[in-house]
Amino acid sequence: MCGSSFVWAQGNPEFTVMVYNDAGVDHSSLRQAQDIVERIYQQAGVAIQWRDCTHASRTGSQECLWTLQRTAFSVKIVRRALNLPGEDFGVAFVGEDGLGQQADVFYSGIERMESTSTALTGRLLGHVIAHELGHLLLGMNSHSRAGLMQGRWTDVQLRQISMGRLGFDKDQSNMIKAHLRGPYAPLRCAVVRQTVRVTRASLPPM
Repeated sequence: MCGSSFVWAQGNPEFTVMVYNDAGVDHSSLRQAQDIVERIYQQAGVAIQWRDCTHASRTGSQECLWTLQRTAFSVKIVRRALNLPGEDFGVAFVGEDGLGQQADVFYSGIERMESTSTALTGRLLGHVIAHELGHLLLGMNSHSRAGLMQGRWTDVQLRQISMGRLGFDKDQSNMIKAHLRGPYAPLRCAVVRQTVRVTRASLPPM
């Protein structure tokens, strides 16, 4: 019988993000992006631990192995989407149960956006990562009419990104914490999620 190994009764829940930097994003931009993701989730009452798993298959890093003892998600930063429109900057893979473990971010579009926006590459990358993790943590139909989880970002949202003013609202923050304490809490047995639905983050076409 599956069950949570523990429940965070007090304090802030946390999760681990295993990053696969397959697009070769420079260290400075990636570090800035991670700092922004941390800030957004700290404001929601959640802590993040990072793992660089880019070369894990070659090095055999134990830190990048999936384990039932922690809540973890993977974020793959790739150059471009193979089968999605060019305006899509990210995709989260969410199962029919509303849960998921992987999100992809498409870096070429973020680089193009830098030439038409005041948002720096690292700052925009951070918000896209935070958005895709939000889909994994909030589940199906998690786009909102305002804030970080809007389905499309206009110049208004890009200005908010440049000023660091885009994040989760109170209800979203509470739901994220509830999911981390509930269905995403570390399990005593493995759960196989075979059917996934794609949830995309889009920006205006360049």
